[in-house]
Amino acid sequence: MRSIGGMRRIQVVIDENRLRILKEQWLPVAAFVALTLPLVFIEPAPSQPASSNEVPTASTPAPQPAPVSTPAPLPQAAARPQAVAARRTAAENKSSRRILISIPDRKLAVLENGKVRKVYAVAVGAKVSPSPAGAFHIAHKIVAPSYSHKGKVIAAGKQNPLGSRWMGLDIDHYGIHGTNMPESIGHAASHGCIRMGKHDVEELFAMASVGDVVEIHDERTEEIAQIFATRAVAQPAASQLEKTGEAAQAEQLSRDGE
Repeated sequence: MRSIGGMRRIQVVIDENRLRILKEQWLPVAAFVALTLPLVFIEPAPSQPASSNEVPTASTPAPQPAPVSTPAPLPQAAARPQAVAARRTAAENKSSRRILISIPDRKLAVLENGKVRKVYAVAVGAKVSPSPAGAFHIAHKIVAPSYSHKGKVIAAGKQNPLGSRWMGLDIDHYGIHGTNMPESIGHAASHGCIRMGKHDVEELFAMASVGDVVEIHDERTEEIAQIFATRAVAQPAASQLEKTGEAAQAEQLSRDGE
């Protein structure tokens, strides 16, 4: 009986030691488990971008629209938007040059500082389409102008009714220009513009500037009488144009337009 009781006491001591060990070890294990479980459910952080040493791939640029070229206006359509600029240029430059045109005399004079520099014979507007009288300005200058009328366009060249030079005035559809009909010089033959021979218009083109005053008189004044009564007039060469079939066609088109 003593042995059985001793065994029971030993067993109780063993159980008490186990319980004590379990209590001592349980708290650290529980703390470890509590700290470890949340880390399992945390998603990994996204990968970092490549280092700055790497060269980025160039993106394809968006296609750019092709540039649109705007054609220059034909001489007859260019006077209005440039009229104000021509007057402003004349006021700023205060040019001493005047271009004086006498419809009765069918002549043009270039005056500088009140002195006559050159006198030319010109063609003026016909009775049914007279040249406008008044004081104007040169609004623009064009070398080798094209000609347009009623949808027909004639490029620069021998058959162009405007000749090799155009000096547009600040009044719609009127200007000083060359002609493909030099035999009309000295007559009332145009639709209002002032025509000049090829050499004459190119010489005047070189002298004149945008903003120069152009006076067109339909009556003789004392100044006009003094200028044109005593001055020799440059005459265009009659051989500049031979009337071929093409020239006759251009002449008809010119009569329909300018």
